[in-house]
Amino acid sequence: MSQILEQLEINQTFFIQFILFGVFFFVLSELYLKPFQRLIEKRQQKLTDDLQGSAELLKTVESKLADYEKSLASARLEAAKQYDLALAEVRAREEAEISKVKDQVKQEYLEASKALQAERSRVEAELKAQVEALSDSMVNKVLAGN
Repeated sequence: MSQILEQLEINQTFFIQFILFGVFFFVLSELYLKPFQRLIEKRQQKLTDDLQGSAELLKTVESKLADYEKSLASARLEAAKQYDLALAEVRAREEAEISKVKDQVKQEYLEASKALQAERSRVEAELKAQVEALSDSMVNKVLAGN
């Protein structure tokens, strides 16, 4: 075995260096690598927790969005009902006003018709009186002239 070690040019310093390297590696891993490993594990755990939190938050947001959409649809339906009721009320008032105006127009038409008929009767009577007066005057002139 010593021949093999000599042939490979391995002596006692190699073993001492190997042991020193092992101790140095162990010390460095304890001082530097373990804290980095813990830091990476903490970061991984934080990412996992954040992902779970964001998934729960997303579910909450989707739930609230669905509730909002339901309430919005309900509000739209209620607004449509109120609009239809208001429209029906306005149409009813419009029909009542139109009916009232039609009645007033009819009444004014009848009054105007009666006034026109009375005026016509008065004018006819006046014309008859004038025609009779004219015919009497002509008859008197004709009789007086003959």
